Amino acid sequence: MKISIILDFICPYCFVGEKILEKALKEKNITPEFKFLPYELCPEPKPQAVVNEAGKIYFEKNIVEWANSENILINFPTINPKPRTALAFEGLYIAEKYNKGIEYIREVLDAYWVLNQDIGSIDVLTKIAKKLTLPEDEFYNALNSRVFKDKHYKFNLEVSDYDFDVVPTFYIDDVQLENFPRKIETWLQILN
Repeated sequence: MKISIILDFICPYCFVGEKILEKALKEKNITPEFKFLPYELCPEPKPQAVVNEAGKIYFEKNIVEWANSENILINFPTINPKPRTALAFEGLYIAEKYNKGIEYIREVLDAYWVLNQDIGSIDVLTKIAKKLTLPEDEFYNALNSRVFKDKHYKFNLEVSDYDFDVVPTFYIDDVQLENFPRKIETWLQILN
C-alpha cells in the first residue's frame, strides 16, 4: 500500500490529520510506503502569515476540540510570523535518502505543533536530523547551501497543479480520497 500526502508543516489540519492516520496504521499494523507532496501555504515571495488573536480563537474552537476528541496533543504556536517551510521540505529530501521520511515529517510537525519551535530555522531542523541519526553535517550543509532549493521549488509548483482543494489531501495507491478522514474510525474503515 502506498499513501501519498499533500501537506504543509504549518497547517494544523495536516498535523492532526497525520496523527490520526498514524494511530490508525498502528492499530491495523500496516506499514505503507509513503510519498510526501509539498504544498507551501506561504511560499516566497508571498508575505508570511502572522499569528493573531483571531487565529488563536479559531484554533481553540476548531482545531483543539477536534484534536482532543482524537486524544491528540496540540498547542497554539506563537512564532510570529509563521515560519516558511521550504527549508523543512528541503530537509525531507535528505531524510528520504536514508529511508526516514515519515519519521522526519512527524518530528517536524511535532516540533512546530507541540514544542512551538521555529521550523524555518536550520538549527532546529538540524537538531531533528540529529535525533533521527541522519548525518548531521550532510543535513546542515545541504540546507545551508540550499542544494535542494531548485528541486523543491519545481516540485512545489508541480504539486500546485494537482487537482485538490485542501491540505492535507491523501491518496491511497494514487487514488485521491474525496475528503480527508477526520476520525480514526474512518481511517480504519478505509484501511480494511
